[in-house]
Amino acid sequence: MPRSRGPCLHPVPPPRSTPVTAARKHPKLRRLFHYQPCLVHWISSIFSLFVADAFGACFRDEFAHPTVRIPHENATIREEESMTFVEVLPRMPNKALHCYLLMIVWILLLVAGVYKFLEPKQKLPEPAVNTELFHSLSNDIKTRRIFKICNFPQEISDGDEGIVLSKKWVMTGVIILIRHGDRGPLQHVRNITAVNCGTEETEKFISYKAYLHNLTVSGRAPWTGPGPFHDFPLLPTHPRQCQLGQLTMQGISQLLKLGQLLRDSYVQVWPKLASLTPSEALVYSTRYRRTFQSALSFLYGLVPSETLTKLPVFESQSMNFCFKDCGCPVTDKLWKAVKKSISHQLKSHPAVALLAESTGRSLFSPGAEQGTLGSDPHAVRDALLTYVCHGSGLPCETPSNCIKRQNVAGVFAYTDWVNYQKWRNVYWKRLCLLRSYGLIRHIVQQMLHMVSSNGPYLVLYSGHDHTVEQLTTALGLQNDPLLLRYGARVVFEVYQNYEESHNGAKGIYFRLLSNGRDVTRQVSFCKDIVLLENKVSLCKIEDIVRFIHDDYFVSLNVTNFKDACNKSE
Repeated sequence: MPRSRGPCLHPVPPPRSTPVTAARKHPKLRRLFHYQPCLVHWISSIFSLFVADAFGACFRDEFAHPTVRIPHENATIREEESMTFVEVLPRMPNKALHCYLLMIVWILLLVAGVYKFLEPKQKLPEPAVNTELFHSLSNDIKTRRIFKICNFPQEISDGDEGIVLSKKWVMTGVIILIRHGDRGPLQHVRNITAVNCGTEETEKFISYKAYLHNLTVSGRAPWTGPGPFHDFPLLPTHPRQCQLGQLTMQGISQLLKLGQLLRDSYVQVWPKLASLTPSEALVYSTRYRRTFQSALSFLYGLVPSETLTKLPVFESQSMNFCFKDCGCPVTDKLWKAVKKSISHQLKSHPAVALLAESTGRSLFSPGAEQGTLGSDPHAVRDALLTYVCHGSGLPCETPSNCIKRQNVAGVFAYTDWVNYQKWRNVYWKRLCLLRSYGLIRHIVQQMLHMVSSNGPYLVLYSGHDHTVEQLTTALGLQNDPLLLRYGARVVFEVYQNYEESHNGAKGIYFRLLSNGRDVTRQVSFCKDIVLLENKVSLCKIEDIVRFIHDDYFVSLNVTNFKDACNKSE
């Protein structure tokens, strides 16, 4: 008969219906409990062998003594062989008792050992992740200013737009350049799924979603038909996720609020806004979802919904809105010179380079920081805004190596300083003049159209931080650390003085505002500033016409755009 193979050759896991004990939940003991029948068989076999061996060892000497046979007194030698003997066993000494006690102690130790082996080990608590939370950053005076770059919807307030209320000065049109709203990071960062990029659903927000839904269902939206934006979603595809480089719902709320504020500012001084027709407005957007969606949400707050429904959005082929004045080879050389200067500044500040590198390791997802990304303070700054602007804790490379608010303050302070130095860099100024030439030229043309009674009277450019930065530099504005906030705005207000003759450009003025602040007096080419009450400044439109036609390329020692772009320097 063949021997049984035993339970150890084919271990069977316990049934699923069996309650799972605490020990079985331990990850290192799962495989052990898979072989539980085999383990019990092994332990019982070893225990049986031990007990048998222990009995044998303890009593072998005691019971191995020969039996003592005592014959009867009167028996003879011959009778001895057939005689019955009386067998007398020796008395058990104390050694057997000791063996029993030793065996009991050994069994107890064996049971305790098996219990200790099967008992789940206590897992030591991991060190807490010391993430710097939103409130600790907002309460620190060094990092409080950073939140202004986020431009939270509830903190967007009306500025100095539309405060010229006079019978002498009549507003004839508005030209607006906006930066898109809040977006997700441009690079993969850690714990992005834990960051909530949603927004509070205000009454305006809910009505905007309903408006877009109705347009989509009815098929009346002009932007969803054939054209550059026909395949673009009208809203971010997820209500709370921060998607790579895409506008967030918070960004939608920012532009809705901004559009509503400007509408409230202009409705009294410019009544035409309330009855604006689609032919009297002109809208441009770069071919990015975030700028297109920002333009729509801004316009929903600014113009009547009936106008927006029929308003086309034109695509700009360039982030600079250069229109017909785009090709310029020398700008690549100028940009390389600017980057070289920025790189030299970073090398002269090794502590900042180490700060950016260590922060980048904790910030970017593994593999994303390859190359210069992880050590670029500007890339680190941009990625940090993902956490700072959504009230999220700062990420960690390891539980004991987290980004601190000192890291955030250091990175932002250094990048602000670099931008200030860049504003004074001659290569940067030349670069901005050339890249913004097409946009400024287009703006001047729209100003002249506004005063010629042909329109359009509202012009919108939905662009990027580079668009805003380069335009303001070309106009000669001072450096502003808070200029490039999400939902930033640069506004040209065009006025007509009815007490002056309307011969050509005479009697036409404009006013420049940056994020709601009047900066007309900073414009480099405005010579004869007209000061009004409430600290309002006006610049003659003649000055900007002269600047674009005669003086624009003086600093480049050329007379036109073509020569400036083909210069060898």
